[in-house]
Amino acid sequence: MSATIKEGSDRTFCNQDKQTAPLIYNSSTDKLYRMKNDGATDALMIVEYEHHEIHSGSHYFVHGFVDIPGANDVLDFTWQMPNTTKWIHWNWSIGFTKGITWYVYEGAVATNGLANTITPMNSNRNSSNTSGTVMKYEVQVDLAAANADTDVTSATIIASGKDGDNRTAGAANRANEIMMKQNTLYCFRAVATAAFTMNFDMQWYEHTNKS
Repeated sequence: MSATIKEGSDRTFCNQDKQTAPLIYNSSTDKLYRMKNDGATDALMIVEYEHHEIHSGSHYFVHGFVDIPGANDVLDFTWQMPNTTKWIHWNWSIGFTKGITWYVYEGAVATNGLANTITPMNSNRNSSNTSGTVMKYEVQVDLAAANADTDVTSATIIASGKDGDNRTAGAANRANEIMMKQNTLYCFRAVATAAFTMNFDMQWYEHTNKS
């Protein structure tokens, strides 16, 4: 198939059947490329950026649940960011069977490492890439025990909420991604009002920042 740029425009592709389609410019190769159309509907085929990260093997997730035995127990997740410019773009959702108060702390200090390590899963199951972050969790008997292991005294609360009560379920989420600060420890903390189960879904991609 012969192809030329349509006269009078540097943004339109014209094939031998006189059909036109928009072009995109790739600054890395200094070339124009024709955007692809679906054969049945002629709709433009565009991949969202997050989906691109899945294909590239740079998108990860942690999806599971934790049972909390009783009132005043504390569930702590700590998450260490790598000291590189490969920054983490994070969103999350949680659901719980009873009410909780929850916080996300930035700049926590791990006095004692938490007991359980979580291995993030790669969203591209054909990729051998692994996350550059370290995630741990532990259920503590109260806030004093939680603070003894993870000090949040000087940390910044970047999100918090109080959802449900000791009889009803609740949920919370962050749909828009947060770009996490490099070389920083984050703590997600949930304080129970009664025994409950928490379901959690954390997703992120790891992308090298361009200055």
